[in-house]
Amino acid sequence: MRKSSKIAVIGGGPMGLAVAYELTIQGYKPVIFEADNRLGGMASCFDFEGLEIERYYHFHCLNDKGFFRILDEIGLKSQLNWKRTKMGFYYQGKLYKWGSLISVIMFSKVSFLTRLRYLLHAARCLTIKDWNHLDNIDAINWLRKWLGDEGYEELWEKLFSYKFYQFSNQISAAWIWSRINRLGKSRKKLKENLGFLKNGSIQLINEMSKIIMANGGEIKISSPIINIKPLKKSGAYINTPTDEYKFDLVISTIPLPLIGEIFSKSNINNLITNSYKKLNYVACVCVILKTSEKVTNNFWTNINDSRFSIPGIIEMSNLRNLPENITYIPFYMPQNHPDYLRDDESFKEDAWQCVKSINPNLKNKDLISSHCSRYKYAQPICEKNFKDKLPDQEPFNGIFTVDTTAYYPEDRGISESIDFGRNLVKKILKSK
Repeated sequence: MRKSSKIAVIGGGPMGLAVAYELTIQGYKPVIFEADNRLGGMASCFDFEGLEIERYYHFHCLNDKGFFRILDEIGLKSQLNWKRTKMGFYYQGKLYKWGSLISVIMFSKVSFLTRLRYLLHAARCLTIKDWNHLDNIDAINWLRKWLGDEGYEELWEKLFSYKFYQFSNQISAAWIWSRINRLGKSRKKLKENLGFLKNGSIQLINEMSKIIMANGGEIKISSPIINIKPLKKSGAYINTPTDEYKFDLVISTIPLPLIGEIFSKSNINNLITNSYKKLNYVACVCVILKTSEKVTNNFWTNINDSRFSIPGIIEMSNLRNLPENITYIPFYMPQNHPDYLRDDESFKEDAWQCVKSINPNLKNKDLISSHCSRYKYAQPICEKNFKDKLPDQEPFNGIFTVDTTAYYPEDRGISESIDFGRNLVKKILKSK
């Protein structure tokens, strides 16, 4: 492909930035189109009353090699810090230690046999190398097989139902295996170690965007794509609300259903558009609380309590060295669930009541501030045989459409998105 080729990157999240970054270091000058008023996607940040922080929680594991590589290249390796973290389990109104060998063994609310089966399953997940046989198995039956009915119902069921609702029994075992495997490998001497950038994801976003622009790339924020007209030879005309552009190559990294909607509005064949629109995603309403006192000493606390439709809370200030106590409380639900239409204040109130139940010593005066973010495409629903349900990554010559589902069964993550985006560029340039 000629260095003068015009290339569009749709989406300015970690994957879109990685695509544009790789293109610029290969000598190309791409243009990023981002619909939001800032870069970062789900890793984007905002000013939380003087504290620059992510709208949604992020952390890094010991095996995030793609992330480490780019930090080294852009000069941020020294900004990556590690911390031994703790995990908790809020079970039927009481907080327990969780996540370590000893804590699981000591958890007397399930039988000793169930505890043993839980640990054996976690160990087995670390030894599985080829996940393909898990793709056509549903996660619930797989977990029941390993843990028994008690193990699934007491340790996993609420996590599934509070995240996937009616889709719970459709999730592929390959997806849940990948989550367990990733966290299991982020341990030293059986202790969980998680990483973070000193000043958060904004450091990575800012540095990548600076390099992209310094190398001749262009970034257009507040520029949603509303129309794509494929060209016969390669590439497409693309339209924003104000302009039309012609590109030799288009790489979209936004959620696949959004591309399906754009294709549909562009009068593209229904057979193609439906392959995108049929994919299901769950939405997330994420509340962030700033408090004068911490909720627990844990980074992550799973929740099994029928009073709250919350799978867990994440205390970012127990990972990063923050000046204040910051807790993320995510509410997941189907996009068409009536709860998604609730106002922000009701979610904030539910979140506050939840953390006060976990830590009864918290008083209303301890709540300093709160914030609520929403995203309709927070989590793809990775069903059985999911790899066979994904649309062609190049539906038209010179038009590539990918999102976090492209690296299934791995769950969405900054490292995975960066690694995939860069490798995709190398693959495209090699073939064009």
